[in-house]
Amino acid sequence: MISPTPANPDTAPVAAAPQSLYSALVVAGSRKGAEDLLAKEGGVSHKCFINIAGEPMLLIVVRALLESGRIGHVVVSVDEAARGKTEALLAPLGGHITVVEAQSTLGSSVLGAIDEIPDLLPLVITTGDNALHTPEMVRYFCDELDQSECDAALGLTLAEILLKKFPEGNRAFHRFRDIQVSGCNIYALLNRESVECARVFDSGGQFAKKPWRFFASFGLAAFLVYKSRMATFTQFLSLLSRGVHAKVQPIFMPFPEGPIDVDRLSDWHLAERIILERRHSASGTSGHQESG
Repeated sequence: MISPTPANPDTAPVAAAPQSLYSALVVAGSRKGAEDLLAKEGGVSHKCFINIAGEPMLLIVVRALLESGRIGHVVVSVDEAARGKTEALLAPLGGHITVVEAQSTLGSSVLGAIDEIPDLLPLVITTGDNALHTPEMVRYFCDELDQSECDAALGLTLAEILLKKFPEGNRAFHRFRDIQVSGCNIYALLNRESVECARVFDSGGQFAKKPWRFFASFGLAAFLVYKSRMATFTQFLSLLSRGVHAKVQPIFMPFPEGPIDVDRLSDWHLAERIILERRHSASGTSGHQESG
């Protein structure tokens, strides 16, 4: 019998290190004091339960997170009145899912979840109306986080990527001297230094749609720079990082659907169309493979 040759440690292949898992927070509470027009149109108590292509929107969002393979624990923040329904809806997904009560603002909901649940960081944050986010998008975002050295991150898509595929997308873009971008409603807080960044959403977010909220969150200087469109994106991000006392990094998402959330009736119709097209495409690919 010939003994196997011992492996040379200098030439033996190195096994890939297992990828770490992130926690995820889905903020799905209703805006306080605002009538939930989409919920009313859909005949449900909260927007996150509207039916999109045959499924409640919140189910689609949480499933994408779990199926990405990069999320170990999903926390869903909803109004207390919707808590029981949310738990029942998500139970068939399995996985590690916790439902907590939403607070009065997006920012306080994030901080409340971090305070309530130990070891939630590093944390990916998204919202309950991102029905077009896919496991691939979540995985891409987390893979990019793996390579970053920042405290916080935000997902963005260049305007030309979105408009090339969806000219009817009608997004509100952040416009700078060199680029135009749209937020994908996916963020990350990676350490304790980044936690206070959540407070910038206490004004309600949606800064491109409602620029006055930018002033409330970041102050006059940042607001004037933002509105002037004279700064490059890199210059503005440096100013933003100083304002929140944390290093913020953009993650540019190469997915045109990334910024399309379901905030209006037209978004709802567009999201349904895109999801049905995805299913048709996947079915056709599967059928072709089987016939081959």
